[in-house]
Amino acid sequence: MRRFMFSIAVIGLIAMALPVSAATVTGTGSRVMKDNYNSQTNWGRPLVLPSDGKVVRVMYGTYGFSIIDRSGNTVGDFLLPEMAMGAELPAGEYQIVPYVCAKHRHHHVEVTVEY
Repeated sequence: MRRFMFSIAVIGLIAMALPVSAATVTGTGSRVMKDNYNSQTNWGRPLVLPSDGKVVRVMYGTYGFSIIDRSGNTVGDFLLPEMAMGAELPAGEYQIVPYVCAKHRHHHVEVTVEY
């Protein structure tokens, strides 16, 4: 019985020493500029962070993008997707707004944050 209890204790210590895997969340943003009507359409899935996090992946975003907080303040402007890698964000809700170029008036970006 002692050996069994010792084995359980050792397994417990090993489990405590293993790194805890972090969770991730992804926010998206799309933007279409309609020059004929002088209007634009924005949509996407908000980036909701339950705790402070760091950007670990950006998909698309070729022309750059902004990250906007719930109050409408820009917390990050990135001209290239790789510029956002490692950016730290406090807990909160954010909107991803992609930039568009003069020729390609529609663009999409996905930002993944680990917390």
